[in-house]
Amino acid sequence: MFPPFFSYEAEGDNFSIQGFGPILDVSKTHTAVRPLYYRENEEDVTYFLYPLGKSTPDHSYFIPFMRSVEDRSHPHFDLFPYFSGTYDGKDYQGIFPLYGHMYHRYGFDEASFYLWPLYSRTEKSDATTYSFLWPVFSYSRDSLFRVFPLYGIESSSDSQSMFFLWPIFHHTRSSSGSMLAALPLFRYEQGPSHWNASFLWPFFTYNRDDATHHQSADFPWPIIRTATGGYEETRIFPLYWEKDEGPSYRIRSVLWPLWTTRSSKTDQSGEMEKVTSVLILNRLVVTTDTHGKTSQRLTLWPLGHFLSEEEKIAWFFPAFIPFFSDDGFNQTWGEFLTLAQGFSDEKHSQINILWKSFFWDKDINMSRWSLLFLASQKTTPEYSQWGFLGNLLNFKILRDHESPGIVP
Repeated sequence: MFPPFFSYEAEGDNFSIQGFGPILDVSKTHTAVRPLYYRENEEDVTYFLYPLGKSTPDHSYFIPFMRSVEDRSHPHFDLFPYFSGTYDGKDYQGIFPLYGHMYHRYGFDEASFYLWPLYSRTEKSDATTYSFLWPVFSYSRDSLFRVFPLYGIESSSDSQSMFFLWPIFHHTRSSSGSMLAALPLFRYEQGPSHWNASFLWPFFTYNRDDATHHQSADFPWPIIRTATGGYEETRIFPLYWEKDEGPSYRIRSVLWPLWTTRSSKTDQSGEMEKVTSVLILNRLVVTTDTHGKTSQRLTLWPLGHFLSEEEKIAWFFPAFIPFFSDDGFNQTWGEFLTLAQGFSDEKHSQINILWKSFFWDKDINMSRWSLLFLASQKTTPEYSQWGFLGNLLNFKILRDHESPGIVP
C-alpha cells in the first residue's frame, strides 16, 4: 500500500487497484484510466473522453465523428463522412457530401443527395421534395415552391404558409386560424377562440384564448410579463418572477440570480422535485417519489456537495464544477476535482482524503484507517492489526481472551 501512488485491496471476490491518484482505478464493478476511459461493468456502460464518447448495448457515439445504434428494426452506423443502415429489410449507405441514400433518418421517410447541397431529394408523408443549392431552391408538386430568401409557399390539405424576403414577411392560413407578420414591426394571429398581436416583435405582445380564459402580455419582453387563466404569471425581471401552472410546475424568483425556487411533477412517474437555488450554483434539490420517500442533494459552491437518501449520507469536497447529477462526469472528471469524500449509512461509513492518502473505513464487523504508506490499522472482533511502511512491518494482536497474544 503506497497511496496515492498505488494501493491494492482484496477480500473474497472483491478487489480494488488504484494508482497515480484518481487515474488508475480497477475493481470488480468498474475499470478506469481517467479521464480517457471508464467502464461500468454491471451496467455495461463505457465512457471515452467524456462527454465526447459513450457506449451502451443499445447505442454508441464519439462526437462528432461516430454514432452507432443497435436497433432491431433500424440499426445504423455513422463514421463521418460514411454512413449506413438497414430499415425494413432495405440497406442504405452514403459518403457525405458526395452521395447518399437513407430511410427514416432526420425526420424523412426517404432521402437521397448528390454533391450536397447541390442536389437532394426527400420524401415525407407521400410528398417528394427536390432541392437545388439547399436551402435556396426547393420544389414539391402541389405543396412547396421556395427561392430562399426571396419567396416561398408551402401548402397541405388544410393549411398554407408563405414568406417574402425572409424573415420579414410571413402569412399562414389553416383550419385553426391565420397569421400575418412584417417582422419586427408587427405580428398578428387569429383563430376560432384565440388571437395575439405583437408590436416590435417579440418585445410587445398580447395573447388571448377564450377557450381556456387565458390572457398574457409582454411589455417589453423579457422584462415585464403578466398572465392569467390557463396559468398565472407575473414577471418584473430581474426583480421578481412567479409562474404557477398548478402541481405540474411552479417557479418563483427574487432578484435573479440571487434566489429561485422551482417545483415540478413528472407525469409518468408522479415524482415531485423542488429546487431552491442561490446565485444559481448553490442549490438544494428535494425529490419525493410516489411512496413518500425523500432524497436531498445540496451544492454549496465551491465548498462541497452533499447527498441524503433515507439513512445514507454522502459528501464531496470541493465542488468546483457542479455537475454531480451527471454520472458520466462523476466517474471521469469528478474524481480529479474531488479532494475529499465520504459516506455513511446504518451499517457502513467511509472517509477518503486525497485519493486514499488518508483513508478511514468502518462497518459493523470492522474498522480500519491508513495514512499514506506510513501507518495503517485494522480492528475486528478477533484481532487488531498494525502496519508500517506499506505493511513491510506489521503485527497483529489477537483478541482471544483465553489465549491473547501478539503475532508478528
